[in-house]
Amino acid sequence: MAVNPLLSKTVANQAVSLAQKALQNEAVRKQIRDAPEAVSRWAKSLQGPDGSAQGAMASLSRLDPTARFGQQGLERRLEALSSNVELVFPDAEDATRVSTMKAVLELRRALIIASPLPFMKRKKVQMRIDSELGVLEQALVDAVLPPGTT
Repeated sequence: MAVNPLLSKTVANQAVSLAQKALQNEAVRKQIRDAPEAVSRWAKSLQGPDGSAQGAMASLSRLDPTARFGQQGLERRLEALSSNVELVFPDAEDATRVSTMKAVLELRRALIIASPLPFMKRKKVQMRIDSELGVLEQALVDAVLPPGTT
């Protein structure tokens, strides 16, 4: 085993001492003994009704970075904005709601048009959509919060 030159003997000794103290605790030892069974229960809780890993995949989708950036990230933000506009302006005839939903629809169209473009062109369009989306999101926040708060 290679020795880490940045780890002093004092720090290493303290780490070993701390690990030994932790292992002397019965609750810690019980958790270590029960860990395989706990992991098995957790994995089973993520399975779908048919025993497939669908439940696990659904819970892991929130960790998918592609859902936060690029095309999918913008789609997710548009969906959230659309839902929030309906929440903030429940009256379907409200002029602000109508104009905001029209803007969301136009951004959604632009995103669909940008989808097949080459990467560099798509990125430019997505940056513009991101900017417009940011303005709409901020306007919605400003509509909800009282004046003078940030």
